[in-house]
Amino acid sequence: DQLKEEIDRISDTTQFNTKKLLNGSSSGAWNSGTSKISAIITGSVADGNYDISLNVDPGQNQVLTSQILTIKDGKLGAQVNSSGSSNIVEARNPQNIPTSATGNYQVMVTDKFTAGDTINLASSYWQDKSLFSIDDANSVVSSNQSGYMQIEFTKSSDTADLAGTNFRVRFISAETGEQGAWVNFTSALDNSLSGTYTVGGINVSFQIPVTSGAASRVTSGDSMLFNVSDNKGMTNADMLLASGGGTIQITQNGITGPFITYNEVNSLTKADNLDGITDFNTVTVYMARLDAKTGQLDIGSLGLDFKENSRTAGGNGLTMSGIATIEVRGKGEPATATTKLSDISNFIDTDGNNLLQLTQELTIYSSNSKTIVYIDSVDTVATLNQKLTDAIGKNLGLASGNAAVDNKISQYINNTGGQGFTTVPGTILLQTPVTGEAGKIYFGGTDKLLKAFGFQTVQEAKNNNTTATIKNNRTGVIEGVATTDTGLVKDLIKGLDIAFDARAYVDVSWNEATGSMNFVQGDSLENRNMNLHVVDNRTVAQIGTMKGETLDVSIPQVDNRSLGIYDTVISSQEEAGFAITQLDEAISKVVSVRATIGAQINRLESAINSLGTTALNVQAADSRIRDADFAAESANLSMSQLMYQTDIAVLAQANQIPSVALTLLQR
Repeated sequence: DQLKEEIDRISDTTQFNTKKLLNGSSSGAWNSGTSKISAIITGSVADGNYDISLNVDPGQNQVLTSQILTIKDGKLGAQVNSSGSSNIVEARNPQNIPTSATGNYQVMVTDKFTAGDTINLASSYWQDKSLFSIDDANSVVSSNQSGYMQIEFTKSSDTADLAGTNFRVRFISAETGEQGAWVNFTSALDNSLSGTYTVGGINVSFQIPVTSGAASRVTSGDSMLFNVSDNKGMTNADMLLASGGGTIQITQNGITGPFITYNEVNSLTKADNLDGITDFNTVTVYMARLDAKTGQLDIGSLGLDFKENSRTAGGNGLTMSGIATIEVRGKGEPATATTKLSDISNFIDTDGNNLLQLTQELTIYSSNSKTIVYIDSVDTVATLNQKLTDAIGKNLGLASGNAAVDNKISQYINNTGGQGFTTVPGTILLQTPVTGEAGKIYFGGTDKLLKAFGFQTVQEAKNNNTTATIKNNRTGVIEGVATTDTGLVKDLIKGLDIAFDARAYVDVSWNEATGSMNFVQGDSLENRNMNLHVVDNRTVAQIGTMKGETLDVSIPQVDNRSLGIYDTVISSQEEAGFAITQLDEAISKVVSVRATIGAQINRLESAINSLGTTALNVQAADSRIRDADFAAESANLSMSQLMYQTDIAVLAQANQIPSVALTLLQR
């Protein structure tokens, strides 16, 4: 990746005298009205405007699936199988409750509970020889909280009369899970258990009739657990659902829990804040049960997500009544969407260590980009699913813009009964909404992390088969027609290769029946007719003394795209094998460009040397013409001077003859 970035950096920044040399601009320039096509400069181009139309036979996208993610020992997972008409959309964080092997949970959401405080037997533990029964229908209670009341006998009795029998009571809140302290009682009546329990703000008064016979017997340690429902003073005039409140009752395998009343505004359902994002309010319900074999009290919990709802006249949330069906899964079963990744056995190595004790990095590569998904122990399958969707769709730029499709980039398969690729519960299904090599993704990370996911390709990517027709807009002449499955058309326009986006003139939709993405040729005119404007920008050197004596020294585009390595990845042995061929071809192209540049440099150097020789010869000739023979000129000068002096002497003697003659005459 770093080397590819360096190649593009060199291509973008190499220049001489402010002129870029390797990005193609030294040969030509182009632009287009659409991002669906791009041009690769391969040599000198000619000015022109072109109209490009496509006929596309769509290929297919890559589809990957993970191995089955299963819940590890000691952990649970929950999911909503049916929300009924309620606005419960998700169940999460199940703790210490039975799995759905004994039946799914039914969560009833109603407006209000106005029958007054009620009590009924939920479960019991009777030891051998114990014989006792409760008159459940005539039991009464007054309580300020809903929850579970446990009564445990602390003294054995062989009589049918309860008077003087010792027992103790504690209360477990269904709203907070708080477990109150034991309070000891002694029965004052023969045929009922009664008393008032007051501990830590919990006030419960109870009277429970008993039905006993001559053979009745209780043993120390016998225990009973009662559901206690508090209506919080509700009346028929109170409307809880309309204010975002309501009443919840959970039933599992025929065993009903207490009615839990939420009378505070927006306590179940928050008002829609109109931010365009669906928000949730998680309400945790606590459940208690007695183990019929051991008498142990188990306290568990389950979180329920209520989806925000449209505002009512008072500006509050609106809770929807109905019955939601919730499934709880245990060890070895497929994880649910709300299961934490740290609770999944796939992320436990052979030494028992959880891979997610430290944040893990999962790198996702596409043909020309990469992104990192950070995976934490607090992530659930649903949050991981969203991270993968965002990483592939947004960060790698593979989203289609169709929400129905993009939301299916990453899916977690919860249940059986799906179609096509969506048939195996517990698997993550990845589909890119782009056909062919451009839509392929690859994964990088630690060996343990990759094995934990175990992504396998179940459908190979297949490129579009595209027929391109190129027409010269100035002349109306068809420049050429070519069919390609590589997304690249060569030699139809001088000096240019044309690359097509894999999404050009291809529409994608989601097919619920097959659980896959459908690709068809689109009808958009914007994609059908695309324009390309080309400008000659060649670099020319003057190499002669006359007009037209020039040399085209343009250098073609040399970057990842032109070298054919923009989509090179080495994330697997198979892809690394393909990369060897791509890199060999890229090296050959670089060698060819270097050879061309070298030949041009040699030609220019030869011309420079030739011109240098000519200049030297001219200079030599000029020197011969201009340089004098100093010896000959010196002799000529001496002779000229001697002759001049001789002439002067003769002239002087001649001038003296008249004087001599006159002298003779005077004598």
